[in-house]
Amino acid sequence: MRPIDIPRRKYLSLIGSGTVASVAGCTGNNNEDDSDSEDKGGGENDVSGESDASSDVQASQNGHLRVGQDRTVATISPVMMGSKFTERWAVKLFYSTLTRLDENLELYGDLATDWSANDNVDEWTFTIRDDATFHHNGETVTASDVAATFNTVYSEDVGSPGAGTMGDIDTVEAVDETTVRFTLSSPNADLPKLVAKGWGAIVPEEIVTDQERRQDLGTQEFGSGPFELEEFEAGNHVMGVAYDDYYGEDDDGNSRPYVDRVTARTIPEGSSLVRALNNNEIDIIWEPPTDQWSSLQDSDGVETQRVPAGNIVNFIMDVSVEPWSDERVREAVKLAIDREAIIENVLGGLGEPAQDTPIAPSYEFFHDLEDRPPERDVERAKELLAEAGYPNGFDLGDDFDLTFYTSNDPPERPDSAVMIQGQLQEIGITFDIEQVSYDRYINDVWTKAPCYMGMYGMRISGANFMKLLLHSEGGWNGESHFSNQEFDDAIDKANASTDSEERAEAMATAQEVVSNQGPYAIPYYDDQIGASNDYVEQYNVSPLTYLFYADEIALSGDAPTVSN
Repeated sequence: MRPIDIPRRKYLSLIGSGTVASVAGCTGNNNEDDSDSEDKGGGENDVSGESDASSDVQASQNGHLRVGQDRTVATISPVMMGSKFTERWAVKLFYSTLTRLDENLELYGDLATDWSANDNVDEWTFTIRDDATFHHNGETVTASDVAATFNTVYSEDVGSPGAGTMGDIDTVEAVDETTVRFTLSSPNADLPKLVAKGWGAIVPEEIVTDQERRQDLGTQEFGSGPFELEEFEAGNHVMGVAYDDYYGEDDDGNSRPYVDRVTARTIPEGSSLVRALNNNEIDIIWEPPTDQWSSLQDSDGVETQRVPAGNIVNFIMDVSVEPWSDERVREAVKLAIDREAIIENVLGGLGEPAQDTPIAPSYEFFHDLEDRPPERDVERAKELLAEAGYPNGFDLGDDFDLTFYTSNDPPERPDSAVMIQGQLQEIGITFDIEQVSYDRYINDVWTKAPCYMGMYGMRISGANFMKLLLHSEGGWNGESHFSNQEFDDAIDKANASTDSEERAEAMATAQEVVSNQGPYAIPYYDDQIGASNDYVEQYNVSPLTYLFYADEIALSGDAPTVSN
């Protein structure tokens, strides 16, 4: 075993110095122009989109990369996939996006070769390469395909879960065969990062704009990415073979993908995943269960990686209904939570206490708030409840006719809910928990129920994430109905500015408001972990769970599926 386990504070200092990749033994895809792009506003914001990835791998494709995961892939539609991260990375096996992000969250080009913004950063122009072709017919990807894809995802008539998640995109138009222009309804300095999402996977215009043919995307692929679909069995496995005419190359001129086949298998039980890795039946465990961390670290021939990340669970309190409308009640909940106990028992210690905002230290504009997270203070929590008119506490069901919900998947969500339930009993707040399926949670609970256990993975842009969730006009504001003018102004400024210092100041204000007055009690920011056999090369765990690009991973000659 060779662990790559960087202490949290050391990791953060390395991010600041830009040296984390070399210390972690990682080969990054960093591009100096890209990393500076956010600071270059206006018409001069020209950014080279070429990947600067370096590689020691052989030029020929070789081997079968086998990935194990404990969660399912129900669809491979880039338009209609939900929030499952397994689906987001699976889609990227087959489809190209305009841009990508490496494990250090540095931006580089995929289909796009460069991009620029106007002075207000509410209009972005991308130039795309002219050598990308679709698997199914060999035709060249054009700006019209890009425009049609984004306009479809953002169409109210289509109802894509991706609508709104890549910024306030108003219209997208093809200027010519290789130039596409995005017009936004509000400024967004992070758009080049946001279009790296799976919902930005480019689909041929004739497929994505045809309602009937669009249904085929759930089980068939029409992409221009590194792999062609070989077989898909929903809930079981996804298989792809290398696309011979894929445009991707590293800086040494080696063609990607580095392997000639990839399979993602669902293995639901954690110990079975570890056993499959130890038996060389799979090469990588994507997002291993936290309760298997010790077993993985003790496994011979296995490399483990651990980096600070920003996945959260959030105890949601809709401020438009009692008792959550009283800020003192919300603060009492935050004070009553034993964060360390939840981290130890739910995450096995793989996390750190959260400041009751969605922005973790791994985000670019994280602000370390004074006296946050608050120390657990049961007595002060009781005092606040008494001041709010609840000296004996309350029961959510009996007193307010409210039901507290949680999805049963993934297990961190219900496990956290049960622990918070017990902790809040100590201050007199009681409630029953109704566990529901993930599908029912998405359809009937999320952004609809007044109180439930939410869960969000780390996002590409903290400012855009905060706007979606908590801005009074945010697309997901129905979750809490939180409204604060100081917060709205700060987030608007953070999204519109191209000056790093100005953005940092605005984000600090936004985080202070949410932490002190906001609708969320957030117990932890988790760590992202990964495990692979030691013959796997160039696999680097990212704080963003779904940033997993199989075409950039290689296998050494020791891999059981490599022909020597």
